[in-house]
Amino acid sequence: MNRRRNAVSADRLQQIAKRGDVHDERLWTGITRLTGPAGNSTAPVGTPEQVAEALLKYYDLGVTRFLIRGFDPLGDVRDWGSELVPALREGARLRDEARAAA
Repeated sequence: MNRRRNAVSADRLQQIAKRGDVHDERLWTGITRLTGPAGNSTAPVGTPEQVAEALLKYYDLGVTRFLIRGFDPLGDVRDWGSELVPALREGARLRDEARAAA
């Protein structure tokens, strides 16, 4: 039997997905179960403002880069560029200014 080894992170993500569809307030893990270990995907869900606020919590922890992809490449990029990315930039700017002033 030829079994392919999964990355440790993919295995961990599968274990998290087995616990329920939502890991935190916005991180939907249902896609993880659907795609299996090879997919290694989660999905932030909500309005652009809600998703931006959830991602900015990761920014507060030190995350400065996000890999965002979707199922409708052109439409998703348009939406992100007009709504999500500006909200992320503004939120990061405000946080950076507050840190600098503190």
